[in-house]
Parts: sequence; C-alpha cells; structure tokens
Amino acid sequence: MHHYPWRLQIIYTTVLSLCLLLFFFPISYGWKMIGTVLVLSIALILLYRSYRYRRLLKASTANILFLQQKLDLLPARQRYRLPILLVTGNSANAFFPDDLSLAESHIVVSSDAVWIYVEESAALPIVFDSLVSRWPDMLGRIGLFLALNPEQEDKQGLFIAKLHAFRQSWVDTCRIAKYRLPVYVSTHVGLNNIQYNDTAPLPVYWYQLINQQIYLSDNYVTPIDNWVNSNKITPQEREQRMHIRAMLTEVAQWFDQTVLTALADRKQPIMPCIPTGQVILPLNNQHITHHLFELKLLERTSLVLPNTKAIQTVISPPDRLVKLMPISYPFTPLTKMMLGFIILTSFFFIGCLTASYLNNQKLIEKVQKDIHHFDLIADNSYDEKLAALNTIKIDRQRLNDYFQKGEPLRLGFGLYRGQQLVEPLTQAIGRYIPKPPEQPEPEKVIIETIKEVIKQPQTIRLDSVSLFESGQSKLKPESYKFLINALADLKNQIQQNNEGGWLILITGHTDSTGQQNKNLQLSRERADVVRDWIIKNSDIPDTCFATQGFGAKKPLMDNDSLENRAKNRRVEISLIPQPASCLLNEEISQ
Repeated sequence: MHHYPWRLQIIYTTVLSLCLLLFFFPISYGWKMIGTVLVLSIALILLYRSYRYRRLLKASTANILFLQQKLDLLPARQRYRLPILLVTGNSANAFFPDDLSLAESHIVVSSDAVWIYVEESAALPIVFDSLVSRWPDMLGRIGLFLALNPEQEDKQGLFIAKLHAFRQSWVDTCRIAKYRLPVYVSTHVGLNNIQYNDTAPLPVYWYQLINQQIYLSDNYVTPIDNWVNSNKITPQEREQRMHIRAMLTEVAQWFDQTVLTALADRKQPIMPCIPTGQVILPLNNQHITHHLFELKLLERTSLVLPNTKAIQTVISPPDRLVKLMPISYPFTPLTKMMLGFIILTSFFFIGCLTASYLNNQKLIEKVQKDIHHFDLIADNSYDEKLAALNTIKIDRQRLNDYFQKGEPLRLGFGLYRGQQLVEPLTQAIGRYIPKPPEQPEPEKVIIETIKEVIKQPQTIRLDSVSLFESGQSKLKPESYKFLINALADLKNQIQQNNEGGWLILITGHTDSTGQQNKNLQLSRERADVVRDWIIKNSDIPDTCFATQGFGAKKPLMDNDSLENRAKNRRVEISLIPQPASCLLNEEISQ
C-alpha cells in the first residue's frame, strides 16, 4: 500500500507531461516525438526502479514476519500505541536471545515497546520502509536505538566511521519517514569488578544521562548523588556506589567527547543527530585487549580495569527510557498522494498557461508579420500583392472561425487575443488595389457603354433589415416608405424600357448564418411578400412577376463580418427584357 501512491504519481505525471507536450507546447512535430520518447523512457525507468525496490522490501521483511504473530497477541489498544525501536550497533545483539529461531530472535515485544534487531545500520532505511509498507499504522511510532560497547573496538578512527555511517542511515531514514526519528543511545561497559564482590553483590542498573548529569534509571529517575548518599544502605554498599559514580563519570565524559561529537558534529555535510536519550549499562561480555575505554583509563590513571566477573549476556531493554518516546503524526501515504496530485496539477496548469501565452504570442507575431509583408509589397506588383492578400484573408478567416466556434484549447485559458487582430486584418484587406482591367479600343468602349446604359435596367436593391425582422417574412410598419420608393423606381424603369416586353423578377437573399434550407425558404417567402405588396399597391398584372429565393448562394460580399453579412441580406427587383411579355399602356404606366 505504501508504494501505490508513488506509482500513481508517476503515471499521473507522465499523462500530464504528454498532454503538455502534444497539445500545448509550440514545438514542431519532430520535437514532440522526441519529447514523448524521453517522457515514456523516464517513466518506465522510475516504474522499474519502484518494482525492484518493492522486491527488496519484500526480501527485507523475511526476518520480521514473526512480528505479526507477536502483535496479534497484544490488545488492540496496546498494539497501536507501543513505540517501535530499531536496534543496531556492535552491542545490539545483547538485547535479543540467540537460542530461538531467526525471526523470533530478532523480535522482542515488552510491555512498553517493540524491539527489532537490525544487524547493519545501513539496513535501517529499508527496514523502516518495510515496516511502514506492511503496517502503515506504525508510521510516527518508530525510533532508532544505537547500542555501543567500546570494549569491542580498538581503533578510534574505525569506531568514528561506524558512528558516521549510523548518522547517515538515520538521515536517510528521516527522508523516507518525512520526520525526525528519535534516537536513543546505550553505552555498555564492564563495571562488574566495581559493582560486584563475593560478599555484597549489587544488582545491575540502567544509568541515564540527562543534560550531562547521571541519574539512576528507576521509576523516579533518582540523581546519582542521592542514590550514593542514601541512608538506607550499608557503608560497604555506599563505598561500592561511590566507585561506580566515579566510573560512570568517566563513561559520561567519554560518551560526550567521542560518541556525541561524532553524531552531532555540525561540520559534517549532513543533519546532526542529537540523541533523545542516553543510558549506561554495566555489561561484561567478550572483549578485546587495548579497547577504546581501556585506553582512556590508561591515559587518565595508568590503570587497567580487570575483567573477572561476567554478567548475563541477554539483558532486558530499557523500557523506561523509551516509554515516553515522542510520537510524530506525519502525512499518511494517501494524504501525501493527494497533496502530490494537487501540486502536479498546479504545475500542469502553470505549464498550460505558459504554453497558451507562447502560442498566442506566436499567433500575433505571424499575423503582424503577414500584414507587414503585405504593406511592403508595391501596389503595382499585382501578382505578389494578390498572394499576400490571400494569406491575410486566410488569417482573418481563421480568426473568424475561432470567434464563431471558439478558440482551440492551446490558445485558451483566458489568454486568447486573436479578436484584436481582426480589425487590422480588415483594414489591410481594404487597402488592396486590384489590377485594373485591360482597356479596349475607345470607340468600342463608348458604343458598348451606351448600349449598356440604354438597354440594361438597374437592379433595385432593398435591405432586408429595413423590411423584415430577423428571421421573419412579415413586413415592418416602417417598411412601406422603402417599398413606395422602390415601386416608383420600378415604374420609371418600365417607362424607359416599354418597347420590346419585360419580366419583373423579384429575388430574396440571406447571409450564410443558420441552416441552408431555412435560409432558402426564408428568401422565397420574402420575395413573395414584396411581390404581393407591389401587386396590391399598383396596376401591374400579377402575370408580369416572377419570384425566386437564393438563400446565401449569391452573396454580394464575403460573410466574414457583421457589416458584410448585413449587405448580403436583401431583396432585389430586376426588370428583365423579354419579348412577347408584359407591356404597359399609358394609363397603367401613369
């Protein structure tokens, strides 16, 4: 369960990265393919490393599977409140029996804590992660316990290096846990010849160091001076305790100068490890000659502490020391996953906004460059000018499509500014001067022009906005003045062309907005309404009329602006010469 959020975040990050790369970033197709390969390769590598790490975690839990059986024997309330201590160091095995199975010999569950043996300090991070992966409720209740025995070390430099290695493992474990794990340190030294004699042996005690002061680790945490000067003991026992106090003072000084300096040295490039608690325990076990503590005593007193008494090799862990271990409450894996999703989504939207801004800048630069190129071309370079005109028309058509259908997502997120470019494009198109037509011979032009003026009647064009409501075919009340003027103009043309016969053609036109079938039907109905009005308000026979609706098929202008679409919505009345058709007598024409 602990590593599912990490894999989900890898997949989620990969999806968001591909979306940014393929749909938002203004890069070429080739770079998009290269980026896609890189993103997928990195994701696969991370997922493979996660898979290998899960296998490593599974292997590292082989020796702690017995913990589940131990925990099941405890009451539920106690099971979820006991602190868990990972014990390491050269004297860590003193807390654990060696006559049991491998799993059982690595676990000790006392009334106040759970003790787990870790042979090498380098394995602390992986063991911690294994525990939290298998039992997520342990997160925040795990601490480290470093058990040291200077009588097993004879090289100061090597011993300091081991302390630095433990410190590095503690830092790595804290990074995984996302909180500072508490650290406890115990120092085991051979005080048996002072603490024991043949007539009055003393029991083995834990001695605690608090602010460089020595205390007896009992229920009352008695100061060492009070313990030595107790009125309830014999003079012989007091003398023994005085010797013990002197030796404990030496141990405390050695601990401060050697162990604490190595763990909390701020000159090191990693976080200092300041122990939460320190204890001293007399323990005689196998030791080597000229060990570190013996060398210290030789340096101070020129005496060698004999080692003739043996204390039990398996001792009870210091439950009183860790009973009140501080409990942390870090984020659960699910909470961290949700926070990770929120952070990743925030970065995704920031990337989208950045990409949208760059895409809009690229669009603006392209349109401005096309307009500038169009203006630089001389007006008499007709072919080159026409090609540049078609380019800016394409730009304007694209912007009009964005206005009608909505801009694409890569230009969105409130940063689209393309509508501001429509007016400069329209002005640039208006500056275009077409190539003049080739002029024919002057005599022919004059003759044809006269014939055109005499024989070709002008089309009477009525604005649909002046006659009808939008989408309607019923005449407005104020439309009659326009129709009366049109009727007068029509009769005037009839009088001028009343020689060979004619036909009155009334056609309706719309713009391109809306459905094509509805526009076609609306244009026919409007043409019929105008015809009926003329028949009703004149003496022209109804057989002289013909009506037709074209919808948006014959626009006067491009339907690319409100102004042009308004010009395309119209009704046209044309007088078509047609032999053997309607002729008006003088009475009717007047």
